Amino acid sequence: MKKKIKIVQFVEAFGGGVYTYVKDLCNFLAIHQSDIDCEIHLIYSPNRVELDKELFHKEIHKDIYLYEINMQRPINLKKDWKVISETRKILKKIKPDIIHLHSAKAGVMGRFASLGLLSKKNVYYSPHGFSFVQQNISKKKILFFKILEYSMPFIFGGTIVASGDTEYEAAKKIGKTILIRNGVDFELPQQHCFPITNQRFTVGTIGRLTPQKNPKAFNEIALQLPHIDFVWIGNGELREDITSDNITVTGWVRTREELLQKINTLDLYMQVSLWEGLPIAILEAMAMKKPLLVSNVMGNKDTVDNGYNGFVYDTIEEAVGKIKFFLDTDKRIEMGNNSFSKVFDEYNKSKNFLKLIEVYKSVS
Repeated sequence: MKKKIKIVQFVEAFGGGVYTYVKDLCNFLAIHQSDIDCEIHLIYSPNRVELDKELFHKEIHKDIYLYEINMQRPINLKKDWKVISETRKILKKIKPDIIHLHSAKAGVMGRFASLGLLSKKNVYYSPHGFSFVQQNISKKKILFFKILEYSMPFIFGGTIVASGDTEYEAAKKIGKTILIRNGVDFELPQQHCFPITNQRFTVGTIGRLTPQKNPKAFNEIALQLPHIDFVWIGNGELREDITSDNITVTGWVRTREELLQKINTLDLYMQVSLWEGLPIAILEAMAMKKPLLVSNVMGNKDTVDNGYNGFVYDTIEEAVGKIKFFLDTDKRIEMGNNSFSKVFDEYNKSKNFLKLIEVYKSVS
């Protein structure tokens, strides 16, 4: 009898888009046993503030083995080494055939923890946005993160799994890389997508209020357009950066269904991030037939064909001008329909996860 392939997913940044990706991937593997006969193990940290533990245990497939480890985002050599030791003990018991690491910190600790326990070619790493593209850190930190990212494949081997085209171009310079795009499914969006008429034109975004998501820029754009409503779907530590009277901050949204319902109330989806991997939030908006206005950074710009389903902007002034363009209802609807066509063709979760399954099968 052929043995099951043991696959470990390892993640510290278990919140936001990374949470959605890893949870969806684990569930997809669990219900596609006819495509890959596997045993799925998820090692994760419960410490991200946006993680709803109760909801997670409802959403994760019952056949997935869960291991909770107390990981922290900041670098702390003593605590991090303890995590590496604990993870290594777990891996020795599991004896995995494949390990897939998600985001920068797990990428480093997971490589150390798995060293010698499985073949280097069976180690995969999804950056979900490289740390060295951050725009709110010092040049020394950027250099430090670059050295880390470049040295890890050189020392430990493995394959980078890029989630979008611009991340793929960057990753190819670092080490062996494959492109398997992020994705969404379309069943729930189709249930909640229907035409709306707002009293005032409404622009929205999704995310945690953090430096990465750039709430100051969102606020500045809103200040220049007082006749337009703006909605920030989420919450976070930079709530005080939102001062414009025409912005509503919804607070945390608990379920995907509630998220899609809020996206449906928007006329335009805007992403003002300073850096990204490939945001699932944008893909959800595309699945809801929303036109896009996104900042010109890695990941964001992968989702837009300028003039087809939206625009990429470079400056606040340019963003304000493009929002005025979308006041034309016919153009807005046309671009929203084009968003759906693009996301369905390029960012289809089922199709893209099946590609990843074929990669897993090829090395097991």
